[in-house]
Amino acid sequence: MSDALRDGGVRELALVWERPAGRLRPSVTLRGFRDGLGVAVAVPVGADRVLLAASGDDEEADVVRLWDVLTGEQVGGPLRENGKPGGRVIAMAALPVAGGHTRLATAHYDEDDDGHVLYLWDPVTGEQVGGPLPGPGAASDLAAVSTPDGRSLLAVTPYDEEAVWLWDAATAERAGGPLNAPDGVDAPSALTALPLADGRTLLATAHGHADGALVCLWDPVTGEPVRTLRCPHDDEGRPSALAAVPLPDGGRLLALSRNDDDHETVRLWDAETGAPVGGPVTGPGLRPVPLADGTTLLAIGSGLWDPASGRRVGDLGTNGVPAAAAAVPSRDGGPTLLAGEVPSGAVWLWDPTAVRPSTEPAGVGWGGLLAPVTVPGGRTLLATRGDTTVWWWDLRTGEAAGRLHTGDTDVLTAMAAAPLPDGRTVLVTGHRSGALRSWDLATGGLVGSLPPGRTSEIRTMVPIPSPDGRTLIATGSHSGIIRLRDPETCDTASDVFNRPERPPLVLARVPMPDGRTLLAGSEATPARGGGKGVRLWDPATGLPVGGPFEHHRHVEHFAALPLPDGRTLLAVRDFDDAIRVWDADSRRLVAELTGGPMAALAPPGGHPLLAVARRGAIELWDPLTCRGVGSRLLERPIRALAGAGSHLVVGCADGLHVLDLVRG
Repeated sequence: MSDALRDGGVRELALVWERPAGRLRPSVTLRGFRDGLGVAVAVPVGADRVLLAASGDDEEADVVRLWDVLTGEQVGGPLRENGKPGGRVIAMAALPVAGGHTRLATAHYDEDDDGHVLYLWDPVTGEQVGGPLPGPGAASDLAAVSTPDGRSLLAVTPYDEEAVWLWDAATAERAGGPLNAPDGVDAPSALTALPLADGRTLLATAHGHADGALVCLWDPVTGEPVRTLRCPHDDEGRPSALAAVPLPDGGRLLALSRNDDDHETVRLWDAETGAPVGGPVTGPGLRPVPLADGTTLLAIGSGLWDPASGRRVGDLGTNGVPAAAAAVPSRDGGPTLLAGEVPSGAVWLWDPTAVRPSTEPAGVGWGGLLAPVTVPGGRTLLATRGDTTVWWWDLRTGEAAGRLHTGDTDVLTAMAAAPLPDGRTVLVTGHRSGALRSWDLATGGLVGSLPPGRTSEIRTMVPIPSPDGRTLIATGSHSGIIRLRDPETCDTASDVFNRPERPPLVLARVPMPDGRTLLAGSEATPARGGGKGVRLWDPATGLPVGGPFEHHRHVEHFAALPLPDGRTLLAVRDFDDAIRVWDADSRRLVAELTGGPMAALAPPGGHPLLAVARRGAIELWDPLTCRGVGSRLLERPIRALAGAGSHLVVGCADGLHVLDLVRG
């Protein structure tokens, strides 16, 4: 049994620090979405309870389940016609009916069977109570509308039709229609309910028009047009979404989105006069977010917007905040929550008004490169990069330790640290122009450089010991040249490598049982021998050592794991997330697994473990047994990992985390 498992097997990754600090803590987490979140809608049930109806994604796109938003428990579903799959869910709507009950409408598309269909469900019993009815072709073609006598109507523009039909949610009987567009305008492409100050609710339909857009307002009871609003503008495309926005002063706005080849623009219009209000907002998606205080925000693209002021007041789908799939109002006066998927596949519910402001939008300097560096005195720093700036952080405390500006426009593409014979430590940076620069970590001063034009873009670099005791820097360029360079001057220190046939994507150093340190290279094959593939190379001779590691294509990561018995394992990750772990000496395949970025960790008193990113979590694997020995859920998009002893540095899409490996 391995050292990692002999003491009980479990290891934990404890959070040491994160930058910036977490902006969002969910009120509730929903789990069980095997393939992610599809469509979601809030479903009021009774006087004081709200459920979230949510479909899955990919293989579960036809499955609707119901979740309690207070406990996070699944309480109903799957909802399926006669228990069989009903086609991918494209839209849902909740409609109140008599007696305090609610109907859930689900719109499906099944290309092999029923086409576009609509079903009505009792969310409490899970029974189908209506349908199949003609279904919409898009989510924007479905809306719930209330009437003065307390009924709820479902407004639908059926697929391949040009008129709107109305259905009674309680009886599933036709209640009105067809509502036909005026002459000279396009068929309706977006619907919404428009509540008025006098208590009535109208149905608004948006139509493409030669001068912009036309919004028709209809009485849903009589089916008669009430008035027409012309919304002239120069935006291309057709109306793709429509939403009603109540204002604090009692006024009403209509938010209209137009889509032109996936480029969406949202504009606001006065619902009474049709006059434009404020400027355009660009971004995909349009969703009203009614708050507990009676105001309504708009979720557009990557932001939350206040329609009254025209200001962006929050983030969505960026800066540590998930994209919103549904707004969930509270029944007890509490805050409205937003529901959105996080990278682990779970769904968070959070209060958008409680999200911490982003205080460090550029302070982390995260750009995809991580380099733990031990400086004289034993202190370990973490180097991260922005486009042209390297930021330094204390690995143990997270405190900023300085920054290094490497140039005005020449973007950083690779970096690595190396000790010099005189005791100094330098950071070598590679750039898009092909330039190389060496920096003194103590002073920040430039030590040496190679000007642009001597080589092409530097894609990868790694420190490698040479037989004379020095540490050199192995660099791989876009043009397919591997060089061993002096880290002080950046000049070529050895010409043992000739021009490879293909550019190296990744380089790594691999300590071997005989004391040598070899260079692992992906794709690149120097002309002095061997075929294309993942190989080990002797930096003293430039010759391949042993045969290739088979069955790899487009390698993205290496991780070397030296074992206490003198052997070294080499984990190789391909572009398709397939990871193979090899005995570097015998070429024996030790283990196979899947995952994203990876790194080796060295727990005290045991052999190295392999940390692998997978769906917003870090999984720890014993490479000898291919068994999981621990995990840490971050629920963030993970872009890179780096190991420094027992510390794991995690580069996320929105910042940095440093974790420490401890015994569970």
